[in-house]
Amino acid sequence: MMTRSQFLKALAAASLLPQVSSAQDPAPAPDLRKAFVHGMATLNDQFWVPEIANWLDRPGKDLRGHFEGRINPPWWSCANAVEAMVDFMNLTRTDLYDRQLRELHAGNVLRGSRLPRLAEALEEQGKWSNDDQAKLDRKLKSLDPARVNGSEFRNEYLDDSAWWGIAWLKFHERTKDPRYLRTAVAIHRHMAAHWQKDGGVSWADEDDKRDPNAITNSLFVVLSARLFRVSRQQPFLAWAEKALAWEKEAKLYDGTAVVDRPGHVGDYWTYNQGAYLGGLEALHAATGEAAYLDEAARAATTIVEKSGIVRPDGVLFEKLGTDGWDVGMFKGICARYFGILAKSLRRQKVHPELIGRLEQVLTATAAAILKSPRDQGLYPLEWQPEPRAAIHNYNTQLSALIVVVAAV
Repeated sequence: MMTRSQFLKALAAASLLPQVSSAQDPAPAPDLRKAFVHGMATLNDQFWVPEIANWLDRPGKDLRGHFEGRINPPWWSCANAVEAMVDFMNLTRTDLYDRQLRELHAGNVLRGSRLPRLAEALEEQGKWSNDDQAKLDRKLKSLDPARVNGSEFRNEYLDDSAWWGIAWLKFHERTKDPRYLRTAVAIHRHMAAHWQKDGGVSWADEDDKRDPNAITNSLFVVLSARLFRVSRQQPFLAWAEKALAWEKEAKLYDGTAVVDRPGHVGDYWTYNQGAYLGGLEALHAATGEAAYLDEAARAATTIVEKSGIVRPDGVLFEKLGTDGWDVGMFKGICARYFGILAKSLRRQKVHPELIGRLEQVLTATAAAILKSPRDQGLYPLEWQPEPRAAIHNYNTQLSALIVVVAAV
């Protein structure tokens, strides 16, 4: 029997996906759509584990490793996968991933609730013992729907939580299902509770990670503004404005690009640039105020031209290095918000030169990705000629797919 991922690959190869045209540049769109469907099928083939209704951070679907806590979902990256899948379905007017996303939410809204299914699978494989059963019983007793860290996609990292809030709010807008709005609101409440005395949402619960940083607060602006746009509840708008005001007071945007946190100089990670622009665009979308869009355009111009994250050939580049798991996701997130801003500017018919520049970056970057050498079907960390590192994993695959969606 053909699996769902095999079916989607065949669907793409047969060009049966709905055609979405653009008056400006219709030619690349079909290839980008096919690339996303193929790439998402590869991600699912290698990393999706039905027993836990989520992806794991290494291929092989090692249920034993996950039960023992050695292998886990790449948590915040998974949230970005959800958002990319929703974006693709909205763009192509398909429902390819709706069922999978509903399953993911139901299986992870209380973390650990799929442990019995995981145990059943291990038992079916003959890999289950009395000690395992005792461990499972202890884990199940610890599950508590009322706890903050572990339910409604919240955890001790506030930026992790924000990614999920944004993703599930977008899925709510697609489906009108109140469960996903409930999750987004619960995450917003969680983040607001971590607003610091001197301003800003803290990065994490832990004592040595309480300093606010750029990504957490930019995402809080995005989530707050979008919740206001969806609900028209004034407190959400007040939070968006308050968080943006703190970012300006802390001078996170230094006139060239966005630094990682107060006091850092020249710390230009790509995802900080995109998320900051996303907050300004979200406030424009929520309020209709042109000033937010103009401010985003001014910042985007300096980011593209002066920060060093865009190469002369237009390809996105992580100038601060290639070390670490998280860095594999950053450029895709930057591209996502470049695409959102470009579309918003185009709708308002303003800043045409910037629109062209942003779209050129997306087109050039997507083209470089599609030409990049793959390993086991996975796109690499870097997309320019002569990459500094040959890394292929869940994050590098997903980051590439986010660029592909942004470039459609």
